[in-house]
Amino acid sequence: MRASAGAEAATIGIELQRRFRASPERIFRAWTEPAALRDWWCPPGWIAAEIAVDLRVGGAYCIAMRRIGDSAPVSVRGQFLEVRPPDRLVYTWRWEGAFAQVPETLVTLELRGSGDNTLLTIRHENFADAGILQQHRSGWIAACNRLDRVVSVPAALHDRLATH
Repeated sequence: MRASAGAEAATIGIELQRRFRASPERIFRAWTEPAALRDWWCPPGWIAAEIAVDLRVGGAYCIAMRRIGDSAPVSVRGQFLEVRPPDRLVYTWRWEGAFAQVPETLVTLELRGSGDNTLLTIRHENFADAGILQQHRSGWIAACNRLDRVVSVPAALHDRLATH
């Protein structure tokens, strides 16, 4: 798609909302702490290879995973542009080992709520290809399903399960 002759290719994005039975603080931690990310990030058949998070404006992150039985990692890397716990997180997103044709994109998370009720809004922007956008949309929906299974367990029970 082109906006006009000589203009850059138009970009498209995703906006998804999901309600969780957990506090904004718990969702934010699940999204930004390496140990918590290990509990939900990887899709079935994949395991975490490396998760590193330098949670500050200008800080970098890397979430690497690999298929079970395969040694080649796939990772997403980027830099934090805005960090406002527990309300907002903005970061760049760049694939390594997959989606080579996808340029760097932008992810914005907004969390609204209190107590054990949070509305998460995810915006993932700057896609140039609708097919790749749909793959990412499906990936975000599946990731939110995995996250929901982890954070919907009462915190005390989750902590006991994690130590056994």
